[in-house]
Parts: sequence; C-alpha cells; structure tokens
Amino acid sequence: MNILLYDFLNSYIQYDLVYYLIKAGHKCNNVSYDKEVDKYEDPVFTAQMEKDLSEGTYDLVLTTNFWPVVSKVCNKHDIKYVSWFFDSPPNLVSTECMDYPCNKIFFFARGDYEHYKDLGLDNVYYLPLAVNVDRLSAIQTDYCKYESEISFVGKLYESMLPSFMAHMDEYQKGYIEALVKVQMQIYGEYLVDDVITEEFTESVRQRFKSLNENAIQVSQKELAWMVASYITHLERMTLLSILSKRHQVKLYTYDLSDDEKRLLSNVDYCGSVNYLKEMPQVFRASKINLCPVLKANKTGIPLRALDIMGSGGFLLSAYQPELYEYFVDGQECVMYSSIEDAIAKAEYYLQHDDLRKEIAAAGVARIRESFRYEDRINLLLST
Repeated sequence: MNILLYDFLNSYIQYDLVYYLIKAGHKCNNVSYDKEVDKYEDPVFTAQMEKDLSEGTYDLVLTTNFWPVVSKVCNKHDIKYVSWFFDSPPNLVSTECMDYPCNKIFFFARGDYEHYKDLGLDNVYYLPLAVNVDRLSAIQTDYCKYESEISFVGKLYESMLPSFMAHMDEYQKGYIEALVKVQMQIYGEYLVDDVITEEFTESVRQRFKSLNENAIQVSQKELAWMVASYITHLERMTLLSILSKRHQVKLYTYDLSDDEKRLLSNVDYCGSVNYLKEMPQVFRASKINLCPVLKANKTGIPLRALDIMGSGGFLLSAYQPELYEYFVDGQECVMYSSIEDAIAKAEYYLQHDDLRKEIAAAGVARIRESFRYEDRINLLLST
C-alpha cells in the first residue's frame, strides 16, 4: 500500500509505526507537521493536505490519535483514514466527523472504545498498543548516568482545579473534596465522570457568573478533566515525596514549579529525557520504575507501562483493568491498589533483587509474545 502519514507534535509511536509499515512492504510518506493544528478547522493544514494528496497516489491516510481536520479531507476525496489512539481519554470535544464512512478509528483503551461504540459509532475498534523490543534491546545503557533505586518518567499533571475551587461556594468545594478523597482510594473504578454531572457543572457556572458576568463558563468535560488531573497530581506527588524520604528517587520530567521543588526536596530531579534514546536506558537501569496511571484513563495499558517492560525494566504500576487482564501480577509486573500498597511493594522488591529481575525478564518476554507491531499493523490495515 501507499500510505500518507501525518506526525502531529512528535507522536511517541510514530517512529516504530513507520518502521514496521516499511518492513511489511508498504510505501510511506511520513509528513512531520510541527505547527499547532486546530483539530476541527484549520485552513492552513487543509491546504497542505490537499497539496500532499495531489502530488501522490495513496491507498490510505494514517495518524496516531484521531484528527477531524484530516477526516474531513479524506471524506471529501473518498480515501480511507485509519487512526490509532495512544492517548486516553481522547482529547475531542465532540464526535464531529467520527461517523464518516472513510474512518477506521482504533482505541488502545477498551473503556474508550466501549464509550464511542455506545454512542452508536460502528467504525470504532479496540487495539492495544505495541512495543519495538528489538530497537529497545539494541540500545546501550549508561548505568553510571541512569542507575537508581526508583525512577519516574512523566508529567506531574499540575491542575487548575485549586484556583477554580477558590471561587466555588462551600457546598461545591466540599463536593469536589469528597470526590477527590474517595477516588484517591479507589483503583480500577473511575468515579469522576459520573459524579461531575452536567447539573453540578451548571451550578458551578452559575456561581462564577454571580461573581463576574464575564467569568469563564467551564464545560462538564473540562471540569471532570481538572478533577482527574488534580487527583493524578496528588498521587504522583505523594508517592514521590514519601518514597524519596526512604530511597533514592530520580524524577525525569519537565520544569518543576517552586512548590513542587519544595515538596519534592529529597527527589533527584533529572530534567526530561529523549523518548527514543534515553528513556529506555532509564527503565533498564532503574531497579523500580513507577507508573501511576492517569486517572482519566479508565482501563487501558498506558504506553509508558509497555515501554518499561519492553526495555527490560521492572514495572510497579497502579492497578489497571487491562494491565491485569494481559499480564500476571507479581510474575510479569507488579501492581498496587493504594499509596500504602505501592510503598510497601517498593520496599519489598528493593530487598529481593533476584525476584525483581525474574519479574522484569518475564515482563519483556510477554511483550515480545503479545505486543508486537507486526500483529497490530496487520489488524490496522485488514479491518
């Protein structure tokens, strides 16, 4: 097949996806598009895509995550459009364009697939992510630079929720505080979307409007995201803070705020790492790799968890339904169901080197067997 691919904002899986497509005999025109694109209406990108299509003959267009602006052009030209989500939840405000007949939309998280299927879409599919173990295993690891007892690679998800809550009435504040407290203690069940209702969100909008006629009018989806990202932030900060008082903990992320630096004063802040070359070295050189899953990802196995195991690292992850479904807890990875459980398991596996290495080896073996790009691509293109 002749495939036109767009890489928006340096998609993490783009490199391996293109590599295996070419390996399978497909011709790929991989266009890196570094400019910011409006997902729904972008005349500049639309003109560029029209030009790209006019200069070649393509059997389909492929992107990671679904882009309505791409779907519109594909629908106009009657060309197939395949998209594969590696983000959860999808950053989409509506289902606009998703029902076009040109689309085949794949979700790595079963919860997202079921959500859109329940909305009546018949062109959505479930497909977990994949790992290029051959590439990862070929990377030479600088243990002197990256070795640590515990490491975490990822965002801390600082949320706007506290500043929003400052303007809420006492009932609204208490309502959200109670939700945060309960959701922090529950793993494997996501409450936020059910509790942050449209009715509650409307009460918040009315409260803000009573304070200022021009106040921001937040949507239900935006408010739910604020809560989910805030809970994720709390979990990650708490884990890093407690563990760093007992062990060496390295944090690889973007800039920290002054408050985060103060609260994580015992953490060894290492800045960000390159996804393709440096991150696998961190995973392999760390005795324990933390993976506290974004709360809004209800079921799916995050790419970070697969990358850790695919690199031969030991994964200590928050309980996640699909991770539990595909991997044997305690044999191929280790999952925790509370902050206390995470701390206790980190302590235990730091003291049992042989068992930890055995689990890491079993994890990468499972990845090799069940999370191959060849298998995923066959499904992407044959569905």
